Amino acid sequence: MKKLFLLLIVLSNILFAKSNFYINPKIGIDLVSRYEKIDDDNGNSLLGDKTKGFGGEVAIEGYKILNESIDLGLGVAYQDHSDRKHFDYTSNVDTSGVQYRSIPVYLAGRYNFLLESKTKPYLRANLGYSFNFNSSDLEEKNSVNDQTEKTAIDIDGGLYYGIGTGIEYKDYTIELMYAINQCKSSIDGSHSKDRTDYDRISLLIGYRFNF
Repeated sequence: MKKLFLLLIVLSNILFAKSNFYINPKIGIDLVSRYEKIDDDNGNSLLGDKTKGFGGEVAIEGYKILNESIDLGLGVAYQDHSDRKHFDYTSNVDTSGVQYRSIPVYLAGRYNFLLESKTKPYLRANLGYSFNFNSSDLEEKNSVNDQTEKTAIDIDGGLYYGIGTGIEYKDYTIELMYAINQCKSSIDGSHSKDRTDYDRISLLIGYRFNF
């Protein structure tokens, strides 16, 4: 992971040493999302993958124009992931929680299609590291006595990557992205870890500031 950070630092110095670059802030919402399922010690499903509520992000990306077709840049985002839906763990207990927020730092690439039109379509990809934080407890609610037991959860960061497509019109951008934040979680103090990845399809709208 240290090599990735060093690569990002070197690329940032190269990309923004000269002019001919632009900044593209954007805001987005998750249209469809899911978490990685989690099993208990017996191999039974403890938490489901379905989500509820709002998920979205704000991001800012800086690009160097390498040629007419290819832009290369760096980005950082703040991502508020959707909540995990309650899951029927047993006939008397349902479970929820083990969700988090993320700040990914990533390398961004964009391939522009050369068309004689004011509307410019493009393909894009992101690759970087996701700093995951603000994890919620594992909650187990007993429907018989209506009591909820909470267990603290620790989480780790992981890779962040995504691919998508977009269009640009008069410096406005609109994108459809599929992205994944990798994450591992464990009960507080335990050495056993479970994958808790979050993946989604997002719609993002932004504006391009040229320099």
